[in-house]
Amino acid sequence: MLNQTVLAVITARGGSKRIPRKNLQKLGNETLLERTVKASLVSKCVNKTVLSSDCAVLIKEAQKYGCEVPFTRPFELATDNARSEDVLEHAINNLPRFDWALLLQPTSPFRTAEDINLAFSLVKKMDRKSCVGVTRVVPAFSLTNKHLFKGDVFDPITQQQQQSRKGPGVTFKLNGAIYLIEVSHFLCTKKLVDEDTIGVEMSARKSIDIDTFEDLKLASLLVEN
Repeated sequence: MLNQTVLAVITARGGSKRIPRKNLQKLGNETLLERTVKASLVSKCVNKTVLSSDCAVLIKEAQKYGCEVPFTRPFELATDNARSEDVLEHAINNLPRFDWALLLQPTSPFRTAEDINLAFSLVKKMDRKSCVGVTRVVPAFSLTNKHLFKGDVFDPITQQQQQSRKGPGVTFKLNGAIYLIEVSHFLCTKKLVDEDTIGVEMSARKSIDIDTFEDLKLASLLVEN
C-alpha cells in the first residue's frame, strides 16, 4: 500500500495438546511454520515479518527462514485461553509503530502470498479498516456465532462484492488464514473483526486449518497429489 507500512505477526506458541509440536509438523518438505514465514516474506505488501512465540525451538526455526524474532512472548499470552487480539497487541506495543498489522497462523498452510496481497488490495479498494479470510459453508451442522462471518464478502473469482448470506442455508465462516487490520483502528477497538471488516472468500483447500491429526492427514494428501 502506497506510503504505508505493514507488520506481519506470525503467532506460534509451543504448547499444543491435540498435535504435539504442531507448528513444526511437515507438509511435504516444509513445516507449517516455514510455509507461513515464506508466504509473508514473498508478499509484496509486507514490510516486516516477525514471530510471536514462547518456544525456543520455534524461534530458531523461524529465524532459519529469515523471520525476525525481536521479543519472546510472555507466558500469560501462550496459554490455551490466550486471545489472538492480546497477542497482536503485545507485538504492536513492542515494535515501532506500523500502519497495518497482519496476523498469520501457521495452521493455515495453504494461504499464499497472493492471498495476502489480495487482502491488502481489498482494504484499499473498498476503503475498509480490516479484512479477513472466509470460506463458504452449507451448514449441515451447528456453527457457533463466533465462527460465522456476518459482514460483506468479496469473491476474487467474479471480482464482485456479495452479502455474507447468499441464499437459504449458505453462509460464510472465518477460516483463520488472514487477519489484516489498520493498527490505529485495532488499538481503538481491540477487535480483529467488527462491523467494518470485509471478508475475502477463499477456497476450501486454502481454508484448511490444521487442528487435528485428521486435518494434517488431509493436508498431506493434498500436497502429495
